[in-house]
Amino acid sequence: MTVAERRFREVADAASDIQRLIGEAREIGCLAHKDADADSLGSALAFAEALHEMGKRVHTVVPSPLPRALTYLPGYDTIVDQPPPLDLLFTFDCATVHRFGDRAALVASVAHVINVDHHASNDGFGEINVVDVAASATGQIVYRLLRAMGCPISPETATNLYAALLTDTGGFRHENTTEAALRLGADLVALGANAGWIALKSYKSRTVAQLRLEGMAVARSQIECGGRLIWSEITAAMLEETGTTLQEAEGVIDQLQTVEPMKIAVLFKEAGPDLTKISVRSRDEIDATHVCTPFGGGGHRRAAGAELREPLETARERVLDVARGLLGLSA
Repeated sequence: MTVAERRFREVADAASDIQRLIGEAREIGCLAHKDADADSLGSALAFAEALHEMGKRVHTVVPSPLPRALTYLPGYDTIVDQPPPLDLLFTFDCATVHRFGDRAALVASVAHVINVDHHASNDGFGEINVVDVAASATGQIVYRLLRAMGCPISPETATNLYAALLTDTGGFRHENTTEAALRLGADLVALGANAGWIALKSYKSRTVAQLRLEGMAVARSQIECGGRLIWSEITAAMLEETGTTLQEAEGVIDQLQTVEPMKIAVLFKEAGPDLTKISVRSRDEIDATHVCTPFGGGGHRRAAGAELREPLETARERVLDVARGLLGLSA
């Protein structure tokens, strides 16, 4: 098998090998990435539920900190802190091992790793790598894999996959909202997913503290390059004043990217004295990953992120220099 064949396996081609490994395994793990979103965790919980319905012993694992905003996902209460020794591990929505944070060692400890993802930057770290960059969400690939293996899809599984699909398409508003994605959404609703409830939990369930934090961040926003660059920041002082955490700041970037004629939106988040996280959104000819890859980050063309082990002030200027350069080249 060539490197390309090992990296990119079509779902139909990989299904039989995956079924064999599942059949041989006694203890199976489903792993989400660090700072898990609904696509990563929803995919992991959906696959775990399907395997459980098949009578398999399966354990869902999430790097710390646990994503408290996703407690509504069915099976969230089954997440384990320390799984038993695993024979087989599935990873979801993660391009590189370092994105597993404090669970990276778990990946190295398991004999058989199956990597399910839709990031173009995926480095093929699994024994089997089901990587489809055309998929709107990893949950879409999980659905196809479950169907190919003849696995049951319960209402709980459908709900998790719908949450994955809905959020990774921005509520079916992003450019990756394809015909296939919309048809899958309808199929998942037919299987028992409650579309209205998932939308409520995903987009309309903020606390008052979150609303205040968002207002502070929007008020601090800065416009450059004739409106093509907008950025703001979440500082430790802002978190303390509002009584929030960085997990509760995730919706701020979505507000910044609504401004016209924005091409790049950047949110800086002070995660520690020497640690800054960035979220980037883009439009038109600008690729958000081009802002993040110089700093070891990545993601998708329209949404990407990175972590810089630098103070906020230092990281801010370095990232903005890259963003300004991209806008200058594209002008």
